Amino acid sequence: MGRQKVYLNNPNLPTVDAQFDYGIEEIKEIKKCQDNILHFAENYFHIIAPDDGKIKIPLHTYQKKALRMMRDNRFSLLLFARQSGKSTISTIYCLWTACFNEHQNILIVANKESTAKEIFKRIRLAYEELPNWLKPGVKEYGKESMELANGSRIGITTTTGSAGRGSSANLLFVDEADWIEPHLLESFWASVYPIISNSKKSKIIMASTPRDTSGLFFKLYDGSVKNENSWVQMKVPWYDVPGRDEKWKKETMGSMASPEDFLREFECIFDEVGEASINAATFDTLRTKASSPEYVYMDGSYKIWDLPKEGRLYVAGVDVAEGVGKDNTVVQILDLTDLHAINQVAVYSCNTITPIEFTSKLHEILLQWGSPLLLIERDKCGAQVVDNLRKDYQYENIISHGYKELNRSVIPLGVVCHTNTKYDNVINQRYWINTLDAVRINDVHTVEELRDFVRMPNGTWKAKNDKHDDRVMSLGWALLILHEKLVTKYFEVITMDENNKPAVIRPYDWGVGSFKNPGAFYMNEKDSSQYNVIPTFVGSHFGFDDDLNDLMQSGWKPLQ
Repeated sequence: MGRQKVYLNNPNLPTVDAQFDYGIEEIKEIKKCQDNILHFAENYFHIIAPDDGKIKIPLHTYQKKALRMMRDNRFSLLLFARQSGKSTISTIYCLWTACFNEHQNILIVANKESTAKEIFKRIRLAYEELPNWLKPGVKEYGKESMELANGSRIGITTTTGSAGRGSSANLLFVDEADWIEPHLLESFWASVYPIISNSKKSKIIMASTPRDTSGLFFKLYDGSVKNENSWVQMKVPWYDVPGRDEKWKKETMGSMASPEDFLREFECIFDEVGEASINAATFDTLRTKASSPEYVYMDGSYKIWDLPKEGRLYVAGVDVAEGVGKDNTVVQILDLTDLHAINQVAVYSCNTITPIEFTSKLHEILLQWGSPLLLIERDKCGAQVVDNLRKDYQYENIISHGYKELNRSVIPLGVVCHTNTKYDNVINQRYWINTLDAVRINDVHTVEELRDFVRMPNGTWKAKNDKHDDRVMSLGWALLILHEKLVTKYFEVITMDENNKPAVIRPYDWGVGSFKNPGAFYMNEKDSSQYNVIPTFVGSHFGFDDDLNDLMQSGWKPLQ
């Protein structure tokens, strides 16, 4: 070889002044790499493998197809499953374009700046591992951009509206495009797309795992599938990746929050924006099975389908409203004795009761069901109810959840409602209702709220305009006790299902509680001629052994 000059004393970074004596074989290889991206990738592109260190990349069939697609088309869409190598092949294409084409301006964009930097870091590593005689020297070599001796440049940019405005790009690569916030991507797109599309040779590559149907990526992908635009697309679900089989699928699904997550991230199925939390078939089934309550109390606010029974396992979910005639304060009571047939046994709903009044009412209801575990949203009015329930009534079975994400030193009682806990509420609820069909919902109003509870364009879930979601959220809080973050804290999990969810549970102190009737009388409004006793548990599976004494000291007398 001839005289070599290197950049920043790095022997793998020849400068523009570096000179080489090329033999016939080197010239042939340069030409072959320039003409054949697959030859370049399989013979000169290196990755760092966790177990094997630096290795030449073994290209799978779908990766070869993707590289040829990007080479032969101007506008390419890659819909790839998680961990299927989309960033690797995009790195190959960007580096090949820069090394074997003059004056190429390549921009890399991602949903996070750190992701864009990581992709660029891979490009730099792959560049340094190329033989010096094969690659152009460097003019500039930084952590966010590099310029080669042939005039080609690779850099990262952000999705701000001004990014790329006024400059040309020969190749724009957008990674995880469907996960860039819509307002950022659309503003960015408006600034750079006209520049790139005006050129007859410039290219755009957008790669992503799917998110939902609200974004630009889905619109372009769907349009390509329907031959409504000039984009080409390629989809790589999990089963196209060598080494992944049904055993792998089962193990992977078991480690994920829900089957829906697996469908999105590994089967490349977009979440439907505007979809209801239950599908049409599930709604029809639930609507058919809904029934009139056996007992109706408190001017229709409190409905019971199955009276409390000793030996059954109950849980309560609560959503608290202001009591000003708008949203409802709701208590959902579920029977979890059989997780294949979870039963909604009671619902309390009222939009005029104040939080102060509701605290005593909630305590009364909870006593009737054996002082069950209580998951109550602490947000806004709920905090007052939670704190007073513990302070004034010494109610011990209040679940604390969601505080870890807030980094609080003091653990608050109740469920702290934020993005993560609400997401867990919805996804967990959909698993038990949609996927397993394991929840008998007797209250038709709850079923109707589920139908009107939909995914918004930003990915969050809420009720449609002019609708309510109080029954849905309280139902979700009750079912959340079965979430993997909570269930093993409060129950002995006897068996798990194939998705690593609890199939059979029992309280750690099963059998401690006893059934009593302290004489809490209500009039059954379905039959005004009768006064019906609501049986009330005294003691529970969770530690209320002195309830009967407390009630008697307050003036109650046991029935003879």
